[in-house]
Amino acid sequence: MTPAREDLVEVVCPLCGSRAARVLYEVKDWAFACSDAGFLLRRCQDCGCGYLSPRPREEDMSCYYPQEFYWSWEGGQRPLTWEEVLKRRWHQLRAKAEWVADLPPGHLLDIGAQKGEFLWFMQQRGWQVEGVELDQAVPNPGRMPIRYGDFLRMDFVPNAYDAITLWAVLEHVYRPAAFVEMAASLLKPGGRLVVLVTNLRSIQARWFCQDDYPRHLTIFTAAALERLYAKHGLRIIRGSTRQDIFGGALNGGLVYACKRLTGYARDEAMREWKRPHDPHLFWAQWRGRPSRLIRWASRADRLLTKPLELLLDRLGYGFILTVAAEKRP
Repeated sequence: MTPAREDLVEVVCPLCGSRAARVLYEVKDWAFACSDAGFLLRRCQDCGCGYLSPRPREEDMSCYYPQEFYWSWEGGQRPLTWEEVLKRRWHQLRAKAEWVADLPPGHLLDIGAQKGEFLWFMQQRGWQVEGVELDQAVPNPGRMPIRYGDFLRMDFVPNAYDAITLWAVLEHVYRPAAFVEMAASLLKPGGRLVVLVTNLRSIQARWFCQDDYPRHLTIFTAAALERLYAKHGLRIIRGSTRQDIFGGALNGGLVYACKRLTGYARDEAMREWKRPHDPHLFWAQWRGRPSRLIRWASRADRLLTKPLELLLDRLGYGFILTVAAEKRP
């Protein structure tokens, strides 16, 4: 069932509770078109994070996660075998593991475990693993030890984990501050929390609307995360905006500009750009027909933006923000 526009709700900043915010722009569900409602992205004037308000009600969020969402990460619409999932994720899994590579194998909790790929990968490296997946609709083809449901309502032993990871999770949840607070309480003193989110300071987030709205409810900055971590006894030890775990390419802006200049409305261009299973519609076609102009713009786009993307990643302005923190003794 598609939520109605009148079911949207206004919220305060989900990180610091401030009511002071300014509107950045309006967004829609361009990727899956689960609703035609518009959502406003606001920026908190106190902590600096971005957040949707109005947004879908918490009880309606499952309506925005169609079945194909869970396979779009692997680049396909059909369910894959476990071996296919691991093969397509292999580079990403190695990049994730680098964030805890300096730790001896211990007890790891992966929140937002998806199909259990990272749990399996770390288990092969000697870690004792557990997972939490918020959505019971996500398959578990590897039969990994995953608990399903609301993480905030689950019972765990405090101070029990050497590492806790949240890969592309906090931007999806209604109460990200509570997730960080609970994760901090579950870490051993000296334990590590690794969080991957999208970066509001990036061109991709601010100008290209690359976030997956309205599934992405909160858009972070490194400063907002640091402030939240400090509140719960966590000290940042490493941060990066590189794209080696999840992509967030800068390219696309030139093609988008060409389409807007040749008659596309903003929503029309955005729906093609964010369409997960038909990239040719945006990169090689003009309103469903092959276009030499668009193909030329696509080649120029990739050529011109790649060096800039690498520079922005190094300067901390890349689209994907990964931050590791340590729990103070």
